[in-house]
Amino acid sequence: MQEHPSGRPPRASFLIPLAVFLVLAGFATAALLATLLGDRDVSQLPSSMIGKPVPDVVLPRLDAASGDVSPAQFTGAPLLVNVFASWCAPCRAEAPALALLEKDIRILGIAYKDKPADTGNFLQQYGDPFVAVGVDRDGAGGMALGVYGVPETFLLDADGTILLRHAGPIDRRVLEDILLPRIRGLQ
Repeated sequence: MQEHPSGRPPRASFLIPLAVFLVLAGFATAALLATLLGDRDVSQLPSSMIGKPVPDVVLPRLDAASGDVSPAQFTGAPLLVNVFASWCAPCRAEAPALALLEKDIRILGIAYKDKPADTGNFLQQYGDPFVAVGVDRDGAGGMALGVYGVPETFLLDADGTILLRHAGPIDRRVLEDILLPRIRGLQ
C-alpha cells in the first residue's frame, strides 16, 4: 500500500463529491422513469401563476391605430391567451388548433419578441384566430406571465384568473384532452 506524501493516511473527503453525484443521478433516474412510465407530463411546466389574477400586461395592438390591449379588457367571459411568434416553428404547427378553438372561446394573441410586420405576415399566412394581438417587442409582457418560451397558452376564467398554462404547441391531444374539456366546463 502506498503511503500518503504527508505520512498520514488518505482522507475520505473524495467521497463527498461522489455522494453528491450519486444523489443527483438518483433524481435524474427517477424523473426519467416517471416520464417513460407516463406518470409525468413533460409539456406541463410548473407555473406560479395558476390560481392568480392575470398580470396587468398592457401592450400596443398590432393594428396600431386602435391603441393598447390587455387581458383585463376581456373579463366577463373566459379567455385564452396565446403567446406566439412568427419565427417559431411550433407556433405554425398549432395554427389549425387555434382556428378550431376560436369557435369555443375568445383568444388574445401576444406576439412575443417579434417585429410587427413579421407578425402581420404570419397571421396572413397561417390565419388570425385572435380577437386582438398585442405586440410584446421586448418580452416584458411574456415575462410578467412567466413565459419560458413560445408557444405558451393560458386559460383565464371570466374574472381573469389563470386556470391553466400549457407550454408548447397545441396539438390534437392537448386540444381534445386538456383545453376543450376545461373550456366547456367554464361555459
